[in-house]
Amino acid sequence: MVIANIEGPMPMPFSLTRRDALRAAAAAAVLASCNAASGPTAASAASPAKLPEVTLRDACRAVGIRHGAARDHYIEPEDPMLDQLMARECDVVTPENGGKWAVFQPREGHFDWRRFDAGVELARRIGAQPNWHCALWQHMGMPDYMKLPAGRMAELRIAEKSYFSPHGTLSPENYWKRYTDMVAAVKRRYGDSFYRIDVMNEAFFWETPQSHPHEQDAHGFRKGMWWVVAGGAKGPEWLDPFFHHMRREFPSAKLVINDFGIEIDEGWQQRKRAYMLKWLTDAVARGVPIDGVGLQSHLMAGKPYDSQGMRRFLRAVDRLGLPVHITEFDVDERHLPRSWSRMEKDRFMANLAGQYIADVAGHSRLVELCWWHLRSDLNYIARSRPDLRPHPSPYDAASQPLPMYEATVQALRNRTRSG
Repeated sequence: MVIANIEGPMPMPFSLTRRDALRAAAAAAVLASCNAASGPTAASAASPAKLPEVTLRDACRAVGIRHGAARDHYIEPEDPMLDQLMARECDVVTPENGGKWAVFQPREGHFDWRRFDAGVELARRIGAQPNWHCALWQHMGMPDYMKLPAGRMAELRIAEKSYFSPHGTLSPENYWKRYTDMVAAVKRRYGDSFYRIDVMNEAFFWETPQSHPHEQDAHGFRKGMWWVVAGGAKGPEWLDPFFHHMRREFPSAKLVINDFGIEIDEGWQQRKRAYMLKWLTDAVARGVPIDGVGLQSHLMAGKPYDSQGMRRFLRAVDRLGLPVHITEFDVDERHLPRSWSRMEKDRFMANLAGQYIADVAGHSRLVELCWWHLRSDLNYIARSRPDLRPHPSPYDAASQPLPMYEATVQALRNRTRSG
């Protein structure tokens, strides 16, 4: 892991290399040139936001990358300042929760499109394209009727309760019709309008101290709802039909498999990275219509970032001919020392974000950079830990750019492509 500050000392010993110092100086220069604020003062919060001259969208477009962010109109229904910011910054818009099965079809045959509609309409209004996140979710985001019957837990030897429900009726006999009917309903409402579709979200296993080896198959997949009913026990090809059907219905969309938890220099994330690469390699060889890899990219500041391992992974993905979509970008500060000041945390997270963007843009064909909310106060981390007043996103609550914003611009400006 390379740890560097942008300017000034961090409150713990670390090694600063010459490359880190140059990167830090460059980032500091950009911060000075754009007059970015690390957080709102009383005066700035009460006055209109001062927007930087160079947008993140500008920096992305200059190197052929689409820029965007998530938005949930249930959580923040009316926010003109946010709408203005997204109009300035977004080529793509992801309805954060509106495109999840449990939200738009909470009961079989009953549709509630309001949150999905709002995200799609926002994208159209500001001249952007909507994303669909996500058609299938291996372990969450599904209504009770789309879960496995609770009575099958013992038989399947799976202890993860989120896969099951007393009201669950998902089975090998009905899953395909339910899937194709759901896809048809989305197609009727929105047409072939999506830029990206996350066909499967979080299919690969996430090891935790509480997890059990029985809940992961030999190919690294969670033994989740869809794995069980689609024949995952027979081999990794169980996912292929979902992609083939989605391609028939949405020929213009970029179809991706979307996952998280591969960036840290820890064994379980390295294993997950290897499982994911193996499936991608074999899926491409089988002719599965997959157009790219969705990396959620929920970075964890304070954990060891595996830059070299990620570069190897990204180069391998590039050799497969698959571009990379950063789909849910943010930086989690909950592992940083509570004693650090707000500015110290912001600088550290900015450096991590900049290094990650440099790695992805320099060692793969990065085609999309989508934040999990542009404003930090709307990100799920801020909603779950308001006491921290965290800054996981490039803007603060007053739509002022944070150091993470400038570090991202600098990384894109300095982008050098490695073969």
